[in-house]
Order: sequence, then C-alpha cells, then structure tokens
Amino acid sequence: MRCDVWWARPAPATPRLLALLDDAERERYGNYRREIDQLRFLTGRTLLRAVAARHLGVEPEAVILDASCYDCGKPHGKPRVVAERAPEVSISHSGDRVALAMVDGVPVGVDVEEIRDAEVDELARITFTAEERAAFGRVPEAGLRAAFFTYWARKEAVVKATGKGMSVPMSTFTLSAHDAPPAVLASETPEVDPATTRMADLDPGPDYRASLAVFGTETPQVTERSADQLVADLG
Repeated sequence: MRCDVWWARPAPATPRLLALLDDAERERYGNYRREIDQLRFLTGRTLLRAVAARHLGVEPEAVILDASCYDCGKPHGKPRVVAERAPEVSISHSGDRVALAMVDGVPVGVDVEEIRDAEVDELARITFTAEERAAFGRVPEAGLRAAFFTYWARKEAVVKATGKGMSVPMSTFTLSAHDAPPAVLASETPEVDPATTRMADLDPGPDYRASLAVFGTETPQVTERSADQLVADLG
C-alpha cells in the first residue's frame, strides 16, 4: 500500500489561493484570529486540492471537499475528497509545518507537532493509559517534551484515522513506547483495532514530531516529499 505525505510551509494568502476555498472554508479562514492560523489552514486546503487534482486528473478548482462533522454535520470535520475513486486524505499543521497524507482505499490520519512548552506531565496524566504513563515516567527529564510530543503525534494520527478525532479518547488505547516503533498494543474502544492499525513515524525536521496511521492489513510504503513549490505554483 502506497501512502504519500506532502510537506509545506504556510504560504502567503494570495488571491488565487483564497479563490480556491469554498464558502464554508472562507468562513473558517476568516474566523481565525491569528494570521499564522489562517495561513496554515489556507495552505492545507489548497495543498489538498493541488495534490487531489493531480490524482484525479482535473484542475484544482474542480476538486470538491466535504468537511462535514460525523456527529453534527457542521463543516469542521475531517476533510474528504468528493469524487469517484477519491483517495483518503488527512491534514495536520503545527508551527511552520503543514502535512497532507494521501492513500487509496483505507482510512488515514496524519499529525505533526512542534515540540513546545506545555504541561506535559498533566497532559500525560489525562490522556495516557497506565502502561503509557509508566513508560513515560522512565524518560529522563531532559527528554520529556520530545517524548511527550512523539506520543501525542502518534495518538492524534490514530484518532484522526477514525474520522471522529478527539471524540475518541486517547486514553482508550495504548501505544508502544516513544522510543520503539509505533504500534497500537491494546484498545478499549471499537474505533481502534490493534490488529488492523498500521503506523509509521515521519520526518518533519528538527524540533518536530510527526506520525501516520492507516486502518488496514498492509503496512504502508510511505513517501515524503516537499510541496512548497507545488503550492507556490498555484499562487
């Protein structure tokens, strides 16, 4: 199974990029208070249209996205491409990284996290299982933040693959230790099956952690590539 992961930096809000957004996306874009949040959102959606357009053999303007929430129907859910033979996709952004994962036929989730100041001990207490807290407790102080965001990126990738996001509590499934290959070891939720969850860590560069999860029986063959020029060519 092939999985492509595209990396981009937040792009300027050119008229062409803004024109690619649909009405619901323009409203979400306008609701962000910080410019960097606007640019990350804009870059993610336009990158998705550019890559999906290549996949489908159409122009980016012809790519229709649906981000309806599975629960309430409002347009803040996981985006999907509306087309026959549409690929499965997932978007994530943090700091100056925007990630897009695309795969055929199976649910996918991607997450990138900038290693930043955070109350990692408290967050671990709330979101980690007992087994994960035990492993996290053995991490030296100097490595706590990097270890935490490794766990967090992996867990986010899994819940994104479910299509239900954070409504699936992170504390209901157990992952391998941060310094071991990523895998779901146990699960108390039907949304996550260890037998059919495949994971891979990604390479977002220094001071970041990123991970990918797919639901299927095949291990994904991941290809990572830069998308900065692809986005620039749109604008």
